[in-house]
Amino acid sequence: MKPEKYTMTRRRFLKTSTQVTALAGFSVATHAYGANNDRIRVGLVGCGGRGTGAARDAMMAGPNVEIVAMGDIFMAKVEKSLARLSKLKRDNKAIQNSLKVKRSHCFAGLDAYKKVIDSGIDYVLLCTPPGFRPEHIEYAVKKGVHIFAEKPCATDPPGVRRILTLEDEMKRKGIGLLSGFNGRHVFHYADLVKAVHSGELGDVKALYAYFNTGDIWYRERESGMSLPDYHFHNWFHVDWLCGDHIVEQHVHNLDRCNWIMQAHPVKAYGMGGRQYHTARGGNIYDHFTVEFEYENGIRMTSMCRQIKGTDPKIGEEIVGTKGFASLVGRNAYITGENAKVFREHPEQHEGHLQEHIDFITALRRGKIVNDTRFLCESTLTAIMGRESAYTGKHVTWDEILNSDLQLTPPDIAAWDGSIRPVPKPGMPRV
Repeated sequence: MKPEKYTMTRRRFLKTSTQVTALAGFSVATHAYGANNDRIRVGLVGCGGRGTGAARDAMMAGPNVEIVAMGDIFMAKVEKSLARLSKLKRDNKAIQNSLKVKRSHCFAGLDAYKKVIDSGIDYVLLCTPPGFRPEHIEYAVKKGVHIFAEKPCATDPPGVRRILTLEDEMKRKGIGLLSGFNGRHVFHYADLVKAVHSGELGDVKALYAYFNTGDIWYRERESGMSLPDYHFHNWFHVDWLCGDHIVEQHVHNLDRCNWIMQAHPVKAYGMGGRQYHTARGGNIYDHFTVEFEYENGIRMTSMCRQIKGTDPKIGEEIVGTKGFASLVGRNAYITGENAKVFREHPEQHEGHLQEHIDFITALRRGKIVNDTRFLCESTLTAIMGRESAYTGKHVTWDEILNSDLQLTPPDIAAWDGSIRPVPKPGMPRV
């Protein structure tokens, strides 16, 4: 399918964002699961570590939630994931009846997502590399199932637009979509954000976002693997599959800054490079620094890197006229006139689990939560920063929103495994 041209200005985007953005950061419940405990049948698409974790979290999110179908490009990953979930079930009496995957409902191949979604499920967990996400979300909406879409939701602007065009259909069909931005379901983070919104920090003057870590995993090509299969296996190192780590990982921090600002940036000016990963193959960078600017002129400095032996820092910092706020690691506090430490709530579950509790609780109460707009907005923020760093150029929101730059192959099944050269700033984008 050729992605639809999505001509949208920043003002129109903000106007249509209001309804969904207003839901961001408000957890529906903690332990209560609602009166309606009818069975929820869940399918997993993408059986790596994150997908297996999402399936575990769904199983533990409330009573009568059952994993009934699983799919991945590789059957070996389905089997490994199923074995891990089976062990979890044996060790946890609370979920003894939550894993009901028959061999006939274990699927492999590029079309495995269709077989999972078509298997009679109510809720699908989309946890493949993000380059597949637009196609998978589109099919889930067509079939009318609720969606967990791990972040980010795409790796290029046409992919984001492809999801945005589904909003009306989701609303008409009553389809809920939970994003993988689990930080919005951490109660003491939400407390700090609420304090900023209520003026306890004064006027926000600047923001800083970090995802600086050590090395990222790298997988060697196994005997007998075709070139496409090798890249699917080693997906984090291919631009169209992962989006680069500013899009795949650092998007968490960019999303929280957008949450704090209740807006998205309108331009980006960035730099980055490939200093450490030069001998690995693939075509991604290992470090980025981007200056984002919001409509009101406030700037957010963003940095991320994946280099062994470097000092880690993951989180966000906010400078206000009345003080300073920090969301780094699990700590959340404000200094200055309204100094305050935000403690973790006793009833808080780990964020990955809490988001599924909140979503399933909402569904059982008849409330359809849909994160599509801020999922797309934050994904596009990260793509805007990446493209500025790749090209060395200023990139505006309207330019990236309406860009024809398509990284994902038009026919993934026909992809020969070839990848683009590593981008060089100042050179034409390939």
